[in-house]
Amino acid sequence: MTEMVLALARFARAQGDLFHGLAADLEAAAQVPDLTVDAEVEIPTGRGQRQQQILAVPGLATETGMKTADVAAAISYDGPNTHTSLQALHKAGLVEPVPGAAPQRWRLATRYRTTSVVFMRMASRVRDGEWTTYGDISIAVRGDTKAARGVGQAAAALANFPHPERILMEGGRINPKWRDSQNRGPEYCRQLLESQGVRFDNDIADARQRVTWDELRRRDESEPVSE
Repeated sequence: MTEMVLALARFARAQGDLFHGLAADLEAAAQVPDLTVDAEVEIPTGRGQRQQQILAVPGLATETGMKTADVAAAISYDGPNTHTSLQALHKAGLVEPVPGAAPQRWRLATRYRTTSVVFMRMASRVRDGEWTTYGDISIAVRGDTKAARGVGQAAAALANFPHPERILMEGGRINPKWRDSQNRGPEYCRQLLESQGVRFDNDIADARQRVTWDELRRRDESEPVSE
């Protein structure tokens, strides 16, 4: 009887190990963002440099938005003209007033909040010799990982997306679906990263070179909007 019990215990442990491995594989597969380009990738485009500066202000991508005076300070512009530009952007459907806010606050229109223009700006905070993840950018922008797929779409679809090779999967793996504009794949992505100083142990980027969401957000809040 004892031998039978021990045999059953070994069988149960082996099955447990098998299912544990399967679960790990399924979790890893779920972390691979789908880079298929679709209508979710939208970039608000203003008329002229000043409107584009306003659209790039980080606080406008939040639900609470910003006061006109704060937008003016962010782009080093005077209040009345900033208000006029915001009104023009509102008329064009690019920004909206925050309902019930007093004094008045502004934010990007719903379809543009936490989308491509914001992802691009956040990705630009990753420097040579560093990497981040789809999830880190999503958290830095909106506080959760729900936009990770949108980050992948924007990185794949937009020719001017800053250094898409620096955005990796959780754990530091290169997305197996990664492609550049010339259809070069993950091997080329690794070459680019290594040429910039990112180190790899087998297929894993050095965790010490990762820029996490909190550091991305800190940089985004401290670095000025370019003229």
